[in-house]
Amino acid sequence: MTVQSIKKWISATLLAGISLFTTQKLHAQDWGSGWGSADTASKDSSGNASSASETKVAYQRFVPPYDTMREIIFYEGIIEDENCENCQADSLYWRTKKYLSQRYGKEKFKDKSWVIEDQVAKKIVLRVTIPMVVQINQFNKAPTGSMEFKLAVRFQDGRYKYQCGNFVHLQSQPGTEVKQIRTSHEYYMRVKKGYQRTDLFLLAADREVKSLVEGLRKSLKAPYQPDEDDW
Repeated sequence: MTVQSIKKWISATLLAGISLFTTQKLHAQDWGSGWGSADTASKDSSGNASSASETKVAYQRFVPPYDTMREIIFYEGIIEDENCENCQADSLYWRTKKYLSQRYGKEKFKDKSWVIEDQVAKKIVLRVTIPMVVQINQFNKAPTGSMEFKLAVRFQDGRYKYQCGNFVHLQSQPGTEVKQIRTSHEYYMRVKKGYQRTDLFLLAADREVKSLVEGLRKSLKAPYQPDEDDW
């Protein structure tokens, strides 16, 4: 091989190497911009770097209904049906009592710690205590102590009014099963930190009230069938 041939071969090899390097670099840039890891900062339309955390939707606190006069979380409403037959106050009372007995247990109406007032055709007032079950996510629930609240139902012909308030979260004090810690839901509503956790308790109460009210609506429309011991 002549010296001139050797020079031509070296020149061609260098050009091929430069071309291959340039092509690989361009391909690397194309893949990197579209397939970078989650930790890699991207650029928005203005050319500024932005991280994935900046696009995260801000958490919105749950706000329960609040009575400014009573200064408590308070649910109330009227359930009525003008076309309802046999919806006198006494009939509505017995339907409601039967529904509440089925929901919470008939023996609760014999428990003085539960029953505050019980007047036929006038009103039922209970201090309800049930397990506090929080909804952690779409598929998981968890029990955490108990929930206490006051429930009042007042009756008139063709309609009744429900009221729910004085919500309290009951938890056993660490190291003992006797002494309980009582935390009002108003405290949870006002906390400045950790509210993503405390909102779970407020939402548990909200679900209980909505389920309770839905049952009351159905009991208004359903015909009353007295039990043998209702006399």
